[in-house]
Amino acid sequence: MKLVRFGPAGNERPGVLLDNNHILDARGMAFDIDDFNGHFFAKQGLQRLQALLKESGRKTIPAEGVRLGPPVARPGKIVCLGKNYADHAAEFDAQLPDSPILFSKAVTAIVGPSDPIILPPGATDVDTEVELAVVIGRNAKNVSEKDAMSHVAGFTILNDVTDRKAQRDGKQWFRGKGCDTFCPLGPYLVTLDETGDPHALRLLSKIRGQILQNASASQMIFKIPYLISFISATITLEAGDIIATGTPGGIGSARKPPVLLQRGDEVEVSIDRLGTQRNPVA
Repeated sequence: MKLVRFGPAGNERPGVLLDNNHILDARGMAFDIDDFNGHFFAKQGLQRLQALLKESGRKTIPAEGVRLGPPVARPGKIVCLGKNYADHAAEFDAQLPDSPILFSKAVTAIVGPSDPIILPPGATDVDTEVELAVVIGRNAKNVSEKDAMSHVAGFTILNDVTDRKAQRDGKQWFRGKGCDTFCPLGPYLVTLDETGDPHALRLLSKIRGQILQNASASQMIFKIPYLISFISATITLEAGDIIATGTPGGIGSARKPPVLLQRGDEVEVSIDRLGTQRNPVA
């Protein structure tokens, strides 16, 4: 399934994108499906959607021209991975991590897959980073690698937009990565049955039509089952939480000359089977 949240910003409705380019209105069919949030995932929400798809009197709307919001409603936390691709680590500081480097992004940074990325006043050194994001489907505490994937609801695209100057000046990552609008998410949450092996997916990013990143998720240093096990050993992952698994090499700030976000640009990031984001820069 491809889960979407559609409608005006701040007033999205939960739905499922169908093969005929229509959206199943989940709330219109089941009033208790309020949103795609932690409660939904923890209470067998995916199974409820599968049942709705089999009903004869499905309520749908055409998807054409409908705004899609982020496919997850305000997760409890966004856990991010730093330097989880060797080529990105090389262009960053050449040091490969011995264990996963964790940081977080502010949940208030989340916007939809076509919403504007708004540069802070005076920001001139802002990067885009395409990342495969894992959506947790049920609470995970001390999970083994063997059982890790059973705690996953699906996958989506996360753009880890980063103000490099704020990152350097602050000598930490949260401020430079947590700005409002610096976390485009979506367009879909795609369930495991439609993604296949997530490490076989290809990630791509473009600015002004120029390809910057083009890599396979197989190049991750720490793979998804290990990450879920590692994180959940000390931090409970709750239903609806997001893990951003890191970005491959090719970022604009590492290029000569640098390729950085400018007002008027369009940023395009995509991952096989998970769709494409196209965000204007304002």
